[in-house]
Amino acid sequence: MIFGVAGVPTNYKGKFSNLFDWLLNMGLNAFEIQCTYGFKVSDDRRAIIKKYNNGQIHFSMHGPYFVNLGSLNKAVVGRSIATLKDGINLAKELGVTRIIFHPGGGHENTVEGRIRAINQLVDAINNITNEIDMGEVKLYPEIGGKTASLGSLDEIIDICKRCKYCYPCIDIAHLHAREVGSINTKQDLLDRLNKIKQQIPDKFKDIHFHAYTINYGEKGEIKHITHGYAMPDGSEAKPNLRDFIEVLKEMNIFPWVISEALDSQEIGAKYMRDLYAVDQ
Repeated sequence: MIFGVAGVPTNYKGKFSNLFDWLLNMGLNAFEIQCTYGFKVSDDRRAIIKKYNNGQIHFSMHGPYFVNLGSLNKAVVGRSIATLKDGINLAKELGVTRIIFHPGGGHENTVEGRIRAINQLVDAINNITNEIDMGEVKLYPEIGGKTASLGSLDEIIDICKRCKYCYPCIDIAHLHAREVGSINTKQDLLDRLNKIKQQIPDKFKDIHFHAYTINYGEKGEIKHITHGYAMPDGSEAKPNLRDFIEVLKEMNIFPWVISEALDSQEIGAKYMRDLYAVDQ
């Protein structure tokens, strides 16, 4: 199994060159490069990533937050297309095969407006992948955390159905938050994962997860929660990560699982990895 962290953990105080040995010593073998403000990686870091991208560490890359292919603003869409192309070229250089991106916002938040935005996004992605050599790179639209943002479960499935190079990034915390607290049992998770498996079976085997707990309100995501902490009102934080790992075992799937726990990514990742290792 592949368990890892999103970005350099807050608790890590060493040099970037020693980060991956630190992760490996904890039994973690994945790292999501955070390009959330642009596809920019220094030459020194590129060399280190290439050194460890030999089967030791599995690298994915999270695209910039400003990528927004569903926007009503044509200039924003144009910049987003150019940025995503830059990311694909960077991924190929580094040997990274997974780019995660948010479908975005800036659309009319009506049924018709969301459909138009998803259609626009699908057309943009298909144009990009027809114009550029994708190599081994796959694109992963991620579940959006806010109720108004693009990226519901159905929208992610739809994008993946219609775009050859798109695969699902299921952020279970975002899903829980945007559905205002919907994932409370193992069956809740099983229902959603089985829906994905049934509708896009050819893409399901390469599914990518973000897993951690989250605080939310009526409009969805408020804030990621530190691993092991409760909700602000003292109630249990969800989704339940033990349930999540049990579901992965029951479904006999072997995805990439990235922890985005607040200031505790490596703690959350190791917790899930240790749960998975029991009885294996």
